[in-house]
Formats: sequence, structure tokens, C-alpha cells
Amino acid sequence: MAGGTLSGISPGIHVNTLAAFLSNAGIRDNLVLFVMGLTHTFLDVVPSAFLGVPDEGTSLAVLPAHRLVLGGRAMEVVRIALWASFLAVMMTIPAMPLYLHLAPLYRPDAGRFLVFLLVVFLVMTEPGLKKLSALLVFFLSGILGMLTFRLGLSQPLYHLFTGLFGVPVILLSALEGRTRQIEAGDGEVHLDKGHFLGFSALGTALGMVASLVPAFTASQAALIGSLLSKDERSFLTVVFSVNTANFLFSFTNFLATGRRRNGIVALMSPLPQEAIIFYLLTALFVSIAVLLYGEFLAGLVMRVIGRIPYRGLNIGVLAFLLVLSLVFDGPLGLLVLLGASMVGLLASALGVKRTNCMGVLMLQIIIG
Repeated sequence: MAGGTLSGISPGIHVNTLAAFLSNAGIRDNLVLFVMGLTHTFLDVVPSAFLGVPDEGTSLAVLPAHRLVLGGRAMEVVRIALWASFLAVMMTIPAMPLYLHLAPLYRPDAGRFLVFLLVVFLVMTEPGLKKLSALLVFFLSGILGMLTFRLGLSQPLYHLFTGLFGVPVILLSALEGRTRQIEAGDGEVHLDKGHFLGFSALGTALGMVASLVPAFTASQAALIGSLLSKDERSFLTVVFSVNTANFLFSFTNFLATGRRRNGIVALMSPLPQEAIIFYLLTALFVSIAVLLYGEFLAGLVMRVIGRIPYRGLNIGVLAFLLVLSLVFDGPLGLLVLLGASMVGLLASALGVKRTNCMGVLMLQIIIG
């Protein structure tokens, strides 16, 4: 749990990167990797909300979470993430018998048509001539993604998602000269309990689909959720439910079919399908444990960064992200990060939804 906690609250350090490092150091125990990955899905709200630094699973949550944080509702965002992830675990467990039956039935090419329909719907929801701007952003991010994945970088998703979704938020905040410190708020979730359960169930279902279809990522599942949720709180509930459910279902897919749907699972040794009971019990224990300490930890992080001037914090985080890019892949990685940042800033300048930047994955899927 310590590894997942560290990667969860650290800006720019993804759990897959940490897991690969531990694997190279000889720590390859399946249970350690499983607990680390699950813990990360609960706590990755901290950098995405407080600092605007996303990973692949939470990239679309950056702006809605950031808006609530700047509105003095930081602890509400944390509580939404923790409880949405916890509910996703609770809803995933009874769905496992059905999933174990469905996973082997999946056949390729289903994802491509689904992603194409999603792109059409995404562009058509933009008003008037902004549809053309949305297409421009979609194709620019898509071309950038296709070129980047051919460069042989060790962390291509880090450079792409940090640039498209993280750097623009941080840079614009710094340039606007915001000085307001992060305020915790009372932590009360301003979303009806029935709606919270419903959107968490939606996120769990979308997470299941994302784990079945290799061309359909957690971010794209969350993108569908963004079309069905009409406010920040319901959208965040979907996003964080998708993230946790996708991890658990991807692990189960690995047990049922041997398919490796995420970076953590790719590092695991083969397991018998019967092991699912033990790992689901572990998931239940881990989710309760993180639920107990997650808010306290987030509050501690908030107090630490609250002592740093807001503009200085943004500049410091931005510098840290640039250094990480250099560490991961040298000047070439930094070049990709800067290119992705320009596309993300262009989306803001044109006034279109930054979800159009998901072309970074979707265009390549459609083309094949």
C-alpha cells in the first residue's frame, strides 16, 4: 500500500512507472503489485485536483476537480474520489461471475466502431463553427499521439497526458496570477446519495467495458461518462469509479484470458482463475483501509502545499514535470511534452472542450 500511496499523491509519478522500477529491482510479487495499483486509483485525486497533474486515468477530471478546489471545495473532491472508488469495488465484486463469463467471449474490432461513434458525438456536441475547431484539436492531438508512439519512448503517456491536460491548467493558473490558497471546505458532498450511487454504478459499468475492449481506455470510458453527467460532481463520481473498476476488471480479465490490459497487470506472473476470491477479499481490505486514512493524508498534503504561495507552487510543479520528462526520455520526451502542451493550450484558446484532445489515443484506434 505504501507504493500505491506514494505514486497516488506524487505529481507525475505514475504507479506503472514505480511498479516497473520495483520489478527491475527484483520485487515482482503479484499481491504487492495488485495492492499498489488499487491503492493508486483511490489517491491519484490528490495531484490531479490540487496541482492539476493528471495520469491517463484521471486526465479528464483535472478541470472539473480544479474548479471545485479553487472554489474552496478541496476536501469534497477528495471525498468524492474515495467514496466513488470504494463503491466501484463494492459493485465490482458481485459482477465478477458475469464478467468471468463475458471476458473470453470478446472478439477484436468491436472497439474501433465504438470509438468512431464517440468521436462523432464528441465533435457534434460543440456549438456552430466550433465543430471545426474541435476537429482541428482532435486531429492535431491524434497525429501527435501517432508520432509519439513510434518514437520508442519509455513513458509516452506521461509526456502526452501531462502536456495535453496538466501543463495548460498549471500554466494558465500561473499566468492569471491567482493567489488564492487551497481551502479544504467542510467536505460535504453536494450530490444526492441516489445520484451518487447511480453515477458510481455507471462508472463501474464503463470501467468493465474499458477492461474488455483493448482499444477502449479508462479515459475514453470516462469521456462517455462526461456526456451523461451534467455537473462537476457527477462527472468526478463517474471518472473515479471508472478508474478503480477498470483496474479490478482488467486484473480479472488477466485471470480469465491471460490478456494484459494495463501496465501493472503486464508485470504479473500467470495466476489460476480460482485466485480471484483471494484478490477480491484483498481489494475489500485495501479499499476500507484507504478510505480510513485517505482524507487525513489529503489534508496533510493540503496543509503542506498551503504554506507555499499559489503562483510559486504552480511554477515549482511545472518545473518538476519538465525535469521528470527529461529524466524519463531526455530531450525527445521534453519535446513531446511541449508539443502536447501547445495542443492543450490551443484547445483553451479556441474555446472547445479539452476532451477533444483525447484524439491522442482515438485517432490511432480508428485508423488501425
